[in-house]
Amino acid sequence: MNKIRSYIFIGLSMLSLSSCNEWLDVKPETEVREDDLFSSYKGYKEALAGCYSAMTSRDLYGEKLTISDVECLANLWNQPSKSYTPALYDLHIHDYEDEYARNDIKTIYGGLYNVIVQANGIINHITANPASIPAENQRNIIEGEARAVRAFCHFDVLRLFGQMPQNATKTVELPYSESNDINTQPPYYSFEQFAAKVLADLDIAEEKLKTSDPVMEFSYDELAGADSKLADQLPDDDFLLNRRYRFNYWAVRALKARVYLYIGDKAKAYNEAMAVINAQIKGKSVVSLSSKSDYENKKYSTPSECLMQLYNVDLLDYSIDLIGGDPERNVNTDKHLYLTSSNFEKKLFAGANTTSDVRYLNLWERTTKSSTGSKYPTIKKYFKVTTMPLLRLSEMYLIAMETTTNLAEANSLYKTFMAARNVNITTDIESEVDLLDKVINEYRLDFYAEGQMFYCYKRLAVKSMLFSYENMGEEQYIIPLPSSEFNPAGK
Repeated sequence: MNKIRSYIFIGLSMLSLSSCNEWLDVKPETEVREDDLFSSYKGYKEALAGCYSAMTSRDLYGEKLTISDVECLANLWNQPSKSYTPALYDLHIHDYEDEYARNDIKTIYGGLYNVIVQANGIINHITANPASIPAENQRNIIEGEARAVRAFCHFDVLRLFGQMPQNATKTVELPYSESNDINTQPPYYSFEQFAAKVLADLDIAEEKLKTSDPVMEFSYDELAGADSKLADQLPDDDFLLNRRYRFNYWAVRALKARVYLYIGDKAKAYNEAMAVINAQIKGKSVVSLSSKSDYENKKYSTPSECLMQLYNVDLLDYSIDLIGGDPERNVNTDKHLYLTSSNFEKKLFAGANTTSDVRYLNLWERTTKSSTGSKYPTIKKYFKVTTMPLLRLSEMYLIAMETTTNLAEANSLYKTFMAARNVNITTDIESEVDLLDKVINEYRLDFYAEGQMFYCYKRLAVKSMLFSYENMGEEQYIIPLPSSEFNPAGK
């Protein structure tokens, strides 16, 4: 029984295909000379860069786990063409038995564990031989980031392939991989045990980064060189700059908020989210919500409010052909992911203030279809950009709104959130039911093409998604493990 072992072997093999292949010396039988790679700080940095590079693959966060596959699971796009994009069609109708869907599922599963095994190599070598990085702050940064990468990818394994987080009748056990030895079989864990492993990695990451991450002393913008007067005060190590592109301390806290919310620990989710919202450096907020000017200046992926984002130079090569967004190009609806005008106007933005909401006015392009002249809304989030959000401050506001026990505080957070989207809220939300409806709707509007909506629906066991007439249950929400894997629980 191959289980995950084959994916770990693939992970080591695929390292040689990375954009960072200059730091790899591949032995016969595709074994990496790990002792050479992990003998210096430089080698660790390059190995960690390999993790981030692998995450930007189209099989993972470069597309499938942000733009296409997982958004089709949430039915956010119009039903894809069976002829042109059969895997997306299958996922849209939640048919996981078809060959095309199975292949995509296997690719995503394997890809996540490929990244995980690379992170395992970093963690295991640095803990076994801490002297390989003599400087403690450098060692803390490397291990902290690697543990956050491992936790992030494992958590998405849990969200996709795991059981329902609340009131589950079908149990699923999953492998939490902590070894980079292809002969080691990862143990399988229950939902609660698996989530605890994710949080344990994040606790260590937080501890390591808290004492060493420069974001504890400088703002994101300062570290990116926004203030030339600080040049002499910033770290000499380029690796410690541009912290938005790495798992920094505040991104770890935000990820913990996401995990706690998903597993139903609302008190801890609230505490983590508010810690990020209220975080300050030198008397100023660490990060603020993106404003109207960001959208008007074509910063559609809201980089200024990102706590963690990926740099994806290849995004420009395929994003327009995948989801459009270019006002000069026509849409082929057989190949593009798009919304119908009816769903866009009457459902997505139903009840919204379309005279001022910058997401309605600036985030979507009404692109013309070449064959009929009909106009279809396509999103501009990735038009002429090379960054992809993974964690944003706006999510922290929505988590805090959902988990606070004070309705007045929820209203205050909501008004602040909507003001950043150029909407003035003058009436209060009066019930927890209405509040949750608002939160769900804002997830849709804010995180379109970022791969968050399916997990929101699954977490809340939503029976009817906005653009679907299908009844959703465990069979639809639990993605089956690839055929090379098995569910030890068997239930």
